[in-house]
Amino acid sequence: MAYGEVQDMQATRTAHVEAAPERVMAFIVDSTATPPNVTMEVVYETPDVVGNAYTWSFKVFGIRGRGVTVYTEYVPGQRLGMRNVGTLEGTSTHVIEPESGGSNLTIDTDSRLSIPLVGRFLDPLLRRGWNTNLDWLIQQLEKETNVEKAIV
Repeated sequence: MAYGEVQDMQATRTAHVEAAPERVMAFIVDSTATPPNVTMEVVYETPDVVGNAYTWSFKVFGIRGRGVTVYTEYVPGQRLGMRNVGTLEGTSTHVIEPESGGSNLTIDTDSRLSIPLVGRFLDPLLRRGWNTNLDWLIQQLEKETNVEKAIV
């Protein structure tokens, strides 16, 4: 790797979620559902989902990040693809499959922090943040599911 070159974080994680595939997808595409330390603002929304875009920003250890995410692929209740540009660049795909009364959610990412000189050293933080955000997503979905079950 050349001096100053950014390093890719390629990762895949599958987790079981106690929520139906349609509910998982609805939560993922909900522009108001944002993990802690991240702010998002809708730039463009369409009922077709493909082409939806939002800006995002974060601050971790004094490092500010900004960018745009665009949805590039959408199969209701099954698959969502997105592209990020900005401080975090790359692609990710969310695949949702029904499993034992809930869903298996697989997220595959190929991303990099485009911060000159230090981006490659921050890869462990990027990986940790990615896992933390996935844990947050699962917890939020399961909270909502538990509330819905209690109401019924």
